[in-house]
Amino acid sequence: MKLDMFDFHLPEELIAQVPLEDREASRLMVLDKETGKLQHDVFSHITEYIKPGDCLVLNDTKVLPARLYGSKEGTGAKIEVLLLKQDHDDVWETLVKPAKRIKEGSTIVFGDGKLSAVCTGVLEHGGRILEFKYEGIFYEILEQLGEMPLPPYIKEQLDDQDRYQTVYARERGSAAAPTAGLHFTEDF
Repeated sequence: MKLDMFDFHLPEELIAQVPLEDREASRLMVLDKETGKLQHDVFSHITEYIKPGDCLVLNDTKVLPARLYGSKEGTGAKIEVLLLKQDHDDVWETLVKPAKRIKEGSTIVFGDGKLSAVCTGVLEHGGRILEFKYEGIFYEILEQLGEMPLPPYIKEQLDDQDRYQTVYARERGSAAAPTAGLHFTEDF
């Protein structure tokens, strides 16, 4: 199978830029696996398609404002960091753009020095291990300086960051919104 089989044109005007105010009014596409028939409905009707014995898995992690913009100490080069996974303490596995500018020992400064990170490792896939330095509580600083990591096709940032959280999010840790779960409401 070739990867280009999955390429298709999607007009930009058809890409939602903000979630619906009424979460469960989102559209739902249903595929009958036996017949191959497609049907269009609304998410609030999803329980009509769940049968006894089906398993519904919910990801209860909260999305972190995991995208940080900073500059490389010494050169001032603009650097973008996406936190992927906390390794231990203040050490994180990250993606960095442009990665080639951040070598082991490089320091990135965020928010006029409120937060900084030293690259302590370069990963095979191009990621970086960063150790963060700061005064105070890391997650509070992240709330101040970070942005929600949105897919590249969404151009608008929402003022209400909770719109990118599921109603059942409990544990910190996601680097991306579990978008399928954004349609559930407290009542659902």
